[in-house]
Amino acid sequence: MAAPAGYGKTTVVAQWLHAGTPPTTAWVSLDPGDNDPDRLWTHVAAALERAGCPLPIDELSRVLGHRSAGAPSAVLPAIVNALAAMPDDLVLVLDDFQSVQSPACHEQVEFLIRNLPVQAHLVIVTRSDPGLRLGRLRVSHDLAELRAEDLAFTAPEAAQMLADQGVHLSEDTLAQLMERTEGWPAALYLATLSLAGRAEPDDFVRRFTGDNRFIGDYLTEEVLSRQPDRIRDFITALSILERFSAPLCDHVAGVSDSAVLLHELERTNLFLIPLGVDGEWFRFHHIFAAVARSELTFTHPERVQPFHALAAEWFAANGHISEAVQHSLAAGRADDAALLIHANWLEYADAGRAATVIGWLESLGEISGSTVPAARATAAWMAALVGDEPALAEHLAALDSVVDDGPLPDGTRSIESTTALIRGLFGYGGPLDILASAQRALELETDDHSRFHAIAQCSLGHAHYVLGDLDQAITAIRAAARSASAPGIVRVLALSLQSFIESERGDRVRSRECAELAMAVVDARGLRSSPQASLAFAALGQAQAAAGKVDDARTTLELGLSLRRQSNAQGVWGPIHHLLITARVAAQLGASSLAYELLPELAERMSRFSEGMAAMRSREDAIHHLLSDQTTVDVLGEPLTGRELDVLRLLQGSLSLQEIASHLFLSANTVKTHARAVYRKLGAHSRTEAVQIARRQSLI
Repeated sequence: MAAPAGYGKTTVVAQWLHAGTPPTTAWVSLDPGDNDPDRLWTHVAAALERAGCPLPIDELSRVLGHRSAGAPSAVLPAIVNALAAMPDDLVLVLDDFQSVQSPACHEQVEFLIRNLPVQAHLVIVTRSDPGLRLGRLRVSHDLAELRAEDLAFTAPEAAQMLADQGVHLSEDTLAQLMERTEGWPAALYLATLSLAGRAEPDDFVRRFTGDNRFIGDYLTEEVLSRQPDRIRDFITALSILERFSAPLCDHVAGVSDSAVLLHELERTNLFLIPLGVDGEWFRFHHIFAAVARSELTFTHPERVQPFHALAAEWFAANGHISEAVQHSLAAGRADDAALLIHANWLEYADAGRAATVIGWLESLGEISGSTVPAARATAAWMAALVGDEPALAEHLAALDSVVDDGPLPDGTRSIESTTALIRGLFGYGGPLDILASAQRALELETDDHSRFHAIAQCSLGHAHYVLGDLDQAITAIRAAARSASAPGIVRVLALSLQSFIESERGDRVRSRECAELAMAVVDARGLRSSPQASLAFAALGQAQAAAGKVDDARTTLELGLSLRRQSNAQGVWGPIHHLLITARVAAQLGASSLAYELLPELAERMSRFSEGMAAMRSREDAIHHLLSDQTTVDVLGEPLTGRELDVLRLLQGSLSLQEIASHLFLSANTVKTHARAVYRKLGAHSRTEAVQIARRQSLI
């Protein structure tokens, strides 16, 4: 049985031995003095004698009296013979076996194990894995093991222990206590003692950490104080880390043999928990880590921030940005953290993790107090992304006053380039401002392999599309969509806009291809639930409607619209485009009620801009004309016969006229006649148009 201090190893063995009819037991409690083989076997022989398993008089006097170098090798066969002579089972317990480090003692214990009679059983209780060759015993199924995870309390067991002391916690608070203690029995017991008699036990649990006096004293006395100085220093240095690997430990602790030390800590069960199966990363038990941090803060407070600085340096160099930011802040290096955040904000936003970046910014404190312009630039990007216009205006105004021509950590050429990119991409200033900002961004971001060049191209294409210049729009948008450097969310935007433009230019095939490519990017990046994906849904819904997939189109457009309404992410233009496309398709499909529902909102959103909106208003007017034309058709239509209605219903699907004829048991010519009559009465010129008109009139 191997587990750290406080896991109840001795108690479990004692309870097991006394359950039911207790077997004959010889119990030896070891200490460091038992590293001497003579002393070890003297104690074993004495315990066997007390348990009623006497050695022969001459061997007993030899081991107990003469303590010669040859005594263990002589007495071990006698012990084996004495055990074999026992009429009933006997259990020999070697408790605190971690005290025995002598290779000679380990070899002798292995001899005893190899030669144990069937009625004899050896129980080793230890805080660390014994220096015995356990692999062979595992293979031969002669070894049963209990470890910390087997001894840890479950939530019901913890609740019962608390209840025995009159402590009753809510389910959530109990779960919190279990999470913090990780089922460690000693911590739960000490927590129970602390909770007993408290009027508000839930509040105590919220504050229960390794700083708790009882826990801290226990671990300091039982674990940390017993370690050599080098190991204790190593542990306290690592205590600032949520997780660690050997290379990281080398860098932070200033050593070169961390792999060896970690292996030793794992072997000795010093509350070290492997993360994953590759054995590369570890963490400490939460409470043990908290105690070790308290020890570090108390004994060497001057080391805390330097350790955090070293950790930040290693994490940043190895691409672990979240931890690098966390440790930079803990090291008191807010400017370093701000530069790290700015260098990496786009990767996180592009992966749908903008909330993480916003959380980092909040941890920096007041952005206005930062001496690093990059902090303000990141805040501006995030405000634009989430649609916080007042904050964005404040940040842009502050950035406009910065005199700085140098490149920024995220790769933009300058502060001026950053503000132009934000204004061009998100478009809060209206169409003319989008155009001017995009053109300025392209003048500054001249590297066509840069992701910010792709963003500027996308903004320029969007500006021309809004202004109605489709030829200029398609050139810029295609460049952005083809760019291998474009962030995923920008590729989605570019491909969606290209789909809209290609549709207006009359190329439905290319429009559908672009919509499908946009959705492929959305799916590849797991963005289906993100508002940034809504334009891809609009493009796909429009393409589905053009292909006659009416039900699919309605579902797709409704899903995209619900996503867009969750947030103003990507500025004000996402909702405008989505409402316009959805209303137009609804009108084309005969869903006039939906179109009429969306048009007032579209008009309201567009009304905030006065200049450069002629093309957008023409698009809006076209929807009104389409709805007006449909009303005229509804009034002039003739009633359909029953057979014509049968044919009309089947025209909704993909059946050919020949297949419809077979289905209705009619000739192909008869079906053609009925179809022509349907088209004439509905004022339609094609099968798709006939179905659309019939749906508007609720005929099918």
